[in-house]
Amino acid sequence: MSIELTLAGFMDLILRGGTFGILLLVIIHLLRRPEFTALVGTGILFCATGVVEIFLNAPAVTEALAPTDYLVVPFQQLHYIAMWWFVLTLFDDRFRWQLKHFVPALVAIPLVAGLLIAPAQSRWMLDVALVVLNAVLLGLIIHKALSDRAGDLVNERRAFSLALAFSVPPFTLIVFVSNLVSVDGPLDAALCFLYAIVYFVFTLGFSYWLTHLKDELFQRVEDGASVSADRSTLSAADRLELERVVKAMDGGLYLEPGLTIGGLADILHIPEHRLRRLINGGLGYRNFAAFVNDYRINEAKRRLSDPGMAREQIIQHAFSLGYASLAPFNRAFRERVGVSPTEYREAALEGAAIN
Repeated sequence: MSIELTLAGFMDLILRGGTFGILLLVIIHLLRRPEFTALVGTGILFCATGVVEIFLNAPAVTEALAPTDYLVVPFQQLHYIAMWWFVLTLFDDRFRWQLKHFVPALVAIPLVAGLLIAPAQSRWMLDVALVVLNAVLLGLIIHKALSDRAGDLVNERRAFSLALAFSVPPFTLIVFVSNLVSVDGPLDAALCFLYAIVYFVFTLGFSYWLTHLKDELFQRVEDGASVSADRSTLSAADRLELERVVKAMDGGLYLEPGLTIGGLADILHIPEHRLRRLINGGLGYRNFAAFVNDYRINEAKRRLSDPGMAREQIIQHAFSLGYASLAPFNRAFRERVGVSPTEYREAALEGAAIN
């Protein structure tokens, strides 16, 4: 029995040491990025808190910390929030920090603090509240990873979204709950060993994906639309096909309500996977919605500047440009132009009136 425990302990140590080394290499890889963006920062925080987590769940550590009550929980909670931040920045090319992004942290702080000082008989309520909070975060992570997948033109990111959504967040939530349940004593050694195996597999897969990505994944542009593209890398057939795409869009196809990458592929009789590659590699767009919105917003600017259309309501423009409602039009316009459609029209028509 003691030999089995020793072997298990040795393997556990090897796996955790390997996970630590891999995460450390990922952190170094991120630190070497030329620009310290929100994606790089949240990636480093996610990996760093992951390093802490693998050691907090080691058998020797759980035995040593068991009498101290909930010392593990604050670090695990931070890791879960860091994972949510990382997913937000990874799948949103126009990500900007806002107060709403810190709401989970603001909710978690009093809950974790209460867990440290609350009487034993009332701690279960705080346990439930933390589990609910993280279950909500899990749902948000899955939704964010999958919501824009259909329009994502970065193939590596699309492939990663499924694995990320349905592996790491659910597993981390399970670990978090098991630590809450066993907070008055150490985790079972077999459970710790299982965690070590899964941590190592996830970390190995994540690091392989991250360190073999093209630089375009980390590229960000101010308007969130496109990055530089080199059409010379495309074959002659690809360039001809891309011209068809541009001609169709210039001809007004972007006005089609609810236009999707699949719908455009069907109209142009181009396989969807090739159309993604053409728009991404030939035009530099990372998201199909950004590609369509650029056309729509340019047309919106023309219409809003036209004195002959000065009396048309903004919502009429939104519908005629293919938007389902006013809110997404206002949001897309402000992201690219910096002001609302109403403000833009007022300034444009004021200039026209003066001239």
